[in-house]
Amino acid sequence: MRLLILQLTVMLCGSVLLVGCDRAMEQPIKEIVIHPQSFIDKAKEAMESVNERRTAVQQKAEKTGDFSNILTVSEDIFQEELGFRKGFWVNLVEIYRQENLENTAQLEELESLESAFAEKVQDNTIGMFYFTYISAFDALIVEYLRLSFEFPENSEEELLMLFRESMRNGEFSIVFP
Repeated sequence: MRLLILQLTVMLCGSVLLVGCDRAMEQPIKEIVIHPQSFIDKAKEAMESVNERRTAVQQKAEKTGDFSNILTVSEDIFQEELGFRKGFWVNLVEIYRQENLENTAQLEELESLESAFAEKVQDNTIGMFYFTYISAFDALIVEYLRLSFEFPENSEEELLMLFRESMRNGEFSIVFP
């Protein structure tokens, strides 16, 4: 019986080799096309890297109970991951404010966030909540990064002008905690 199964297997494999495969199998495998990342995807990826580091720093601070260096580390993360100078994200928020002067709902939410932020500073608990508050502005940072990827030859001043135009023309919703 084993001999019969072995003979059938050899004959089947031999016939496939001699006859070949059907036409559908003769066509070459199509090349896999990998589309280049869009500028917004690159910007989001860069921001994800920032958020991963924020999370690690926050978890370490929670574990040790020491939130004293959160603000400094946050600026370091922006500089190391995004190339931002100290306090640069504040400039983006100010441009957002200036371009939304007529949007009272957005301004009220921004002022509410700033009030909560100031309260946490007075309570000396800002370190515990800093990343939560600052993450509200991630959409602005992503838009600036998108522009910097799309126009890499532009200076910071030119990028800020484009960013201002985006804030004026775009639909940017900031999610306030």
